[in-house]
Amino acid sequence: MGTKCELYMPVAGEIIPLEEANSYLKDDLLGGTGVCIIPDGDLFCAPVSGEVVLVSENLNAVAISTKEHMTILIHLGLDTAKLEGRGFATYVKTGDQVSVGDKLLYMDRDYVELSAKITTPIIITTPEKVKHLDINYKASGAFVKFAEISLL
Repeated sequence: MGTKCELYMPVAGEIIPLEEANSYLKDDLLGGTGVCIIPDGDLFCAPVSGEVVLVSENLNAVAISTKEHMTILIHLGLDTAKLEGRGFATYVKTGDQVSVGDKLLYMDRDYVELSAKITTPIIITTPEKVKHLDINYKASGAFVKFAEISLL
């Protein structure tokens, strides 16, 4: 097929390998393929264009399905479900169409860091569609392209 999809930084910050989050979580490993971002900001925007297919009841996660039927999950922080939505807000609902850069979620980093890690996984939950994932670990600004995905 040869289709490519680009991912943009949803927030300014440092990109680290997904494995670093998995080593923190130990028994509750994250599925899929992707990266983590240690955010410098509080506002998270769409890294791809598509349809919002999930907004968690705790307001700490959103998933977007692209026109190529690839799903990207953004999970604000690690172990943040225990906050039961405190410190988070959403700007979208399931079924909304979003474009790269549209506001998705807000995380009060100072509040969340009191009880959880702010490290934010960006996961492709449909890894069977990915032929190759090329990540630029030096990208750091919001809305900067940080990955290119070659799809099967």
